[in-house]
Amino acid sequence: MFGVAALFSVLTAILAWLGLVLGIIGIILGIVGLKMARRPGVTGRGVSIGGLVLSILAVLIGLGLAAGITTFVNNENAVDRLQTQVDNLRDKLD
Repeated sequence: MFGVAALFSVLTAILAWLGLVLGIIGIILGIVGLKMARRPGVTGRGVSIGGLVLSILAVLIGLGLAAGITTFVNNENAVDRLQTQVDNLRDKLD
């Protein structure tokens, strides 16, 4: 459940920070679930693996998004281009 929520949160880009937190929680719970599924008579190994995979994917996408945003914000030329585009759009609306 945490893996799905984390992936959806990261893919919205606005809630990427929440997706990162949920992904980390999902990884921890996925590992715990795998250890619990080893016991005799306990099912849910596939669900644990699925949650673990989605959580890892969400964390990787979230970290990539954070790295990309950080790189973009630290690049003055990119920020200036974005500001120019915003100013042009604002002028068109007026």
